Amino acid sequence: MAYASLVSLQQTIDLVLNHHKYSISVDEREIVTSICEYVAFLISLLENLPQKANRMEGKIRDLANEAEDVIEHFMWNQFHMDWSVGLSRVEFQGRLNRVREEIGSIAGDMRDDRLCDIPAAISSKRVASTGENDVVMGLDEDLLAIKGRLCGESSKLEVIPIVGMGGIGKTTLARYAYNDPLIMEYFYIRAFVQVSQDYRSKDFLSNLLASIKLFEEQVLGENKFAENEYHESEIAEKVYKSLKGMRYLIVMDDIWCNEVWDDVRNIFPDDKNGSRIMLTTRLSDVAAYASSGSPLQQMKFMNRNQSWDLLKQKVFNNSQDCPPELEDIGKAIAGGCRGLPLAVVLVAGILSTMAMSEASWEKIAKNVNSVVNEPLDKILSLSYSHLPHHLRSCFLFMAGLPEDYKIRASRLIMLWVAEGFLKHENGYKSLEDEAGEYLEDLVKRSLVLVTNRKINGKIKSCSLHDLVRDMCVRKAQEEKFLLTSKDILPNGRIDHRHISTGLSRLDEIQSPAVRTIICFPTSTDCSPLPSFLVRCRLLRVWEVINDKHDNVVLPPQVFELFHLRYLALAFTNELPAPISKLVNLQTLIVSRGQIQPEIWWLPHLRHLVFINFYSTLPYPADGSALPLENLQTLSGIESFERSERILKMIPNLKRLGIRYNVTEENPGLLHNLSRLHQLEKLKITFEFCYPLEEQYLAFPKTLKELSLVEVGLPWKDMSIVGSLPNLQVLKLKKYFCQGTRIWETRDGEFPQLKYLLIEYSNLQHWITESGHFPRLKRLVLKHCFELTEIPDGIGEIPTLEMIEVENAPKVSMVNSIKQMQEDLKSYGNDALQIHFISSDQEVQKLVYDAFRLTCEHKEIGKELVDTVNRYWVLCFFYLQERIYRFC
Repeated sequence: MAYASLVSLQQTIDLVLNHHKYSISVDEREIVTSICEYVAFLISLLENLPQKANRMEGKIRDLANEAEDVIEHFMWNQFHMDWSVGLSRVEFQGRLNRVREEIGSIAGDMRDDRLCDIPAAISSKRVASTGENDVVMGLDEDLLAIKGRLCGESSKLEVIPIVGMGGIGKTTLARYAYNDPLIMEYFYIRAFVQVSQDYRSKDFLSNLLASIKLFEEQVLGENKFAENEYHESEIAEKVYKSLKGMRYLIVMDDIWCNEVWDDVRNIFPDDKNGSRIMLTTRLSDVAAYASSGSPLQQMKFMNRNQSWDLLKQKVFNNSQDCPPELEDIGKAIAGGCRGLPLAVVLVAGILSTMAMSEASWEKIAKNVNSVVNEPLDKILSLSYSHLPHHLRSCFLFMAGLPEDYKIRASRLIMLWVAEGFLKHENGYKSLEDEAGEYLEDLVKRSLVLVTNRKINGKIKSCSLHDLVRDMCVRKAQEEKFLLTSKDILPNGRIDHRHISTGLSRLDEIQSPAVRTIICFPTSTDCSPLPSFLVRCRLLRVWEVINDKHDNVVLPPQVFELFHLRYLALAFTNELPAPISKLVNLQTLIVSRGQIQPEIWWLPHLRHLVFINFYSTLPYPADGSALPLENLQTLSGIESFERSERILKMIPNLKRLGIRYNVTEENPGLLHNLSRLHQLEKLKITFEFCYPLEEQYLAFPKTLKELSLVEVGLPWKDMSIVGSLPNLQVLKLKKYFCQGTRIWETRDGEFPQLKYLLIEYSNLQHWITESGHFPRLKRLVLKHCFELTEIPDGIGEIPTLEMIEVENAPKVSMVNSIKQMQEDLKSYGNDALQIHFISSDQEVQKLVYDAFRLTCEHKEIGKELVDTVNRYWVLCFFYLQERIYRFC
């Protein structure tokens, strides 16, 4: 992890050299500047010639880490004006000078041989066997789709890419399609060639000729391996002539870069005769580049039944049935392979050599991970070794997340930014946007799984496949990057700068070099002892990933962590004034505590988030604080005090979640929000709702996503929202509109809207046309109990992909949905999907009535309280009765 250490050191040096609060002598500045120059050279070398530094990576990493430790101790001492802790001034200069000499020596050696050629690794490429394949379970749908594309109506030459992580069955699917009798009869010439990472164009062309059975007789004569006697262009010409005029199928297996396709694309003639090229790759970018818009065949994991079927087929070879006493154990073993075909095959190979006894199989069931990890690790490690240096630290960081944990992409990106993983040379993009591109790159390389996407296509949450995570954890430990709790040494001394552990083990950490602590609480955890914070003086990130864990007492020692950039805790005490001492803090995620005016003294703050809690954002008492120009996210905030003045203090805010207490005396001056000229996402929740008047409401034109909860806006004033030129996502929740229950849209409204959600609404009649929502992709209606029908114009929107309706009790509404489905079917419109989810209407009505009464009468007397309570009690007993009957 030399690259990550160098980038982090570069950022730290920049902070020291360019910040007025650090007093640094001329000699010290000269030493630090020299180190910075060497660091910049080594970063450039790793980016452009990564293999040059392979043998020195460990040494470079250690030196960069040491230099950063020394400099950050210096920064801590300067801030606290205390040289009695850690290094003295003389020791600081001495150690820094030694690091400069050593890192300068390494940079000099690498500069001297920078232009030397590195011998290309040449491996013997094998021509893929065309022998008969075994039947593979779980690929039926993929195989049918591939065969359909191979024998499709298009006469033009087409490229069919198969994409997925290592071991998921890409090559197996390609080979099975390749050897299908129909395919064998359809194509006159077939060739299957493995490319792999150590690709050389001449080797590929030679093997291609051999695979189509022309190499030996047309080029090599009797000498099968005499291809060196021929120039590469001559071999390419032979390939082209062999394929010219023939309907051919070429399989290029395991492609790793675009250059492969650039080298060979011109040797494949397009005679408009239905020829096809099928390729397999782990990289979506490579597949998209070669396919030129052709859809990707994305491989999926097998389900548990498919895994069990494959395991049985491999172990028993279809010659005998699985003994009944082994079936449950076998299913558990198959489930432990996590849907990866290669893992199933590896385990089956072991089981087939063992005694068919419960004891033998139970032993494998208990150790299924260790059985498959070693051989799979070699396969999956190829994906890691092919990662560019700037992505490696981002990927290895995910080793600190618990198994099967789905992390929100926004939170992961905040962590990456706080860690300093991004160089950020592009001034037109924010750090968060750049980190988002890093995450997409990891997804395209089949290393990170997307568990949910937003309507705009961006990643909402993600995770790691279990086997990829196992590889990630091993690599993180090998690279001395991250250590999990089970690997912490008894004496607590470690070389790793990132730790993932439980709260109860924090006090075991003894190393002063630790920069990151990721905690995943358990039921037995209690508040950590503050002593570990005293030892971890250079800590940057402290994350407790379970938002519901709230028995942590925030120790005062936290506020001595001068270098802390990221703090996410659910603690029991208030957020005190010493928070202002965390001058480098970028992200603060908490579950309670009123914000103190000192929050305005955190110049680097980028994200302030309250979870399941609302806090008032105060104005600085003396009015002398500077604007928080880096602040992008502000969530869980109660009504702004003196909102117009505060909004000027947060000029670059992009995401805002706020709750307003609106009364007749306090109408909630929301028109001030239009002053936030960078705002893209806004969620407003109203408490004790009083009907809004149009003059009090205005939104910034930059908004892309808007959520309105219990707002009390009249339906006739929804044109204010419809006029927003960039709005893509609109969520209207919980009785958000009042007055006349008719919503009539107009021409020119919602020009960019792609997603519309209406939930718990009193809307009765919706009058609209297809042109009023010209780009709508998805419509979701939940618990709209009064709505009589979906307008006909909605079904005519050309971009609409899905309508989802949940709990619509009115008969006219149900009939309109059925009619729309019939009309779409008669028109042959298969693109638009309609999902209708209906639950018991009696329960729906009880819940709705209770909710409606609660929303309509916020200031209520005892009689109405009793009425509302009766509704909720009825709901409870009705549901309890239904559950009792079912059981």
